[in-house]
Amino acid sequence: MKPLPQATLKPQNKVIEKERSHSGIFLGDKCYWNPANLRNGHAVVLGTSGSGKTQTLKSMAYELPSLFPEIKVILIDLHGDLGLPNEVCYRLDAQAPHGLNPLVLDLDPRGGGPDLQSIAVSSILRKSLKMGDNQQGLLLNCFITCYENRGIFQKKQSTWTNQPPTFADLEAELQSRVEDGCKDSEKLLLKMAATFKYGIFSKPQPSLNFPLIRFDLSALAKVPGLSAIAAETLLKQLLDSHKLQGEIKDKTPRCYVILDECKEVKSSETLARISAEARKFGLCIVVASQRDAHISGEVLANSSLKLVLAVDETEIASVKKRFRFSESLIASLQPLEALVRMDGDGIKTKIIPYYEKVK
Repeated sequence: MKPLPQATLKPQNKVIEKERSHSGIFLGDKCYWNPANLRNGHAVVLGTSGSGKTQTLKSMAYELPSLFPEIKVILIDLHGDLGLPNEVCYRLDAQAPHGLNPLVLDLDPRGGGPDLQSIAVSSILRKSLKMGDNQQGLLLNCFITCYENRGIFQKKQSTWTNQPPTFADLEAELQSRVEDGCKDSEKLLLKMAATFKYGIFSKPQPSLNFPLIRFDLSALAKVPGLSAIAAETLLKQLLDSHKLQGEIKDKTPRCYVILDECKEVKSSETLARISAEARKFGLCIVVASQRDAHISGEVLANSSLKLVLAVDETEIASVKKRFRFSESLIASLQPLEALVRMDGDGIKTKIIPYYEKVK
């Protein structure tokens, strides 16, 4: 196997394109980010607590509409600290009037319908709630029954627009099977008791027809697996809807998703698909994490912008290897200092935080 090139700050004998150096979103000193000038619009932001990661993400979200006036920005906020002016915020918790429905169908005739959605959601729950093969198989069967009870069938595409079931339907179906003497359903009902009790997957889903939306998932951390299910649900719905809209004509994105703390969906098949194929449908994503290990190799390889803020000393060796910056440069980073690579070009910069941009 051919070895990786030596870690560098800037590639030798290569001049950064002039338009890239002075147009786009002003990230920091001599550093502008214009996704339309890059291979794709995806970005990875890495930084430990106190490094300036939150300020960097808020700055990016705040400035994207200035660069792309028609853009929709959706923040998946796991800590509750990405609030912006003029946002529509949906806080998902036990008292919220709205929630998310993982059972909303993909209407693509070639890759959608209730059977495939049942497979996808049962797979998500298996990962998030640590289920085995038998429980996943039982879930799959229950989901298909729930769709059929709502008059939705895989072979009748005209039924796909019927009102989909929610997790309330799933709970009722499991309860019915328990009453019929099914011990496996009883075990699964107990496994999902906290998920059902919290109720966010049984409530009406809010509108996404706003230019700036923040889903505050911070309250979901109290129940293991809920944040992952919610984030995965949003990502899949956005990917499905953008594929239905068709390919864009240029590199101007339709929508940006900003996902803080991607450890919740590190092994997400949907996140991998977004990084690999969503660019042509106008869907781009910024993923952020405190730890390098939480960012999958596929997402990292498919992101044109890689931004490294200060990291914990235990992360330096792995960050050097994967992001191709020298160990000394990484170790010397102070809060709001970053090493930035756009496709092949690398630069060190002082990040302009969000609070400076809104003074």
